[in-house]
Amino acid sequence: MTEIKVIGDILSGKFQPSLTGNQIVDAALIDHFCQNLAIALQLSGDTIQAEHHWDLTIDPTVIYIIDAQILRVSGHQRGNGNVIPVSHTDLLRGQITATKQQLIAQDSLHYSVN
Repeated sequence: MTEIKVIGDILSGKFQPSLTGNQIVDAALIDHFCQNLAIALQLSGDTIQAEHHWDLTIDPTVIYIIDAQILRVSGHQRGNGNVIPVSHTDLLRGQITATKQQLIAQDSLHYSVN
């Protein structure tokens, strides 16, 4: 099964962007986004996880859903279906519709999603 990591903040390393500036709030908001996405894609909660210690390395076997602001500053580009930008506002509000559509359109999950 494909592993999906959601990056909305980074807590270690030289580059430490945050979603709101509050670690506890950031963690809760990103977890809420992950839960909403897992429910929408009918996946187990273990498949979609928040990644708070991303080292800017892209593993080709993992799908990364990354705050578009972090993606832009990190120097990475969207590519090969395994890096999907998500609006900063969508992360804050737990809105997964655009992300779900991108995953389905790219067939990133390699299986049927309702």
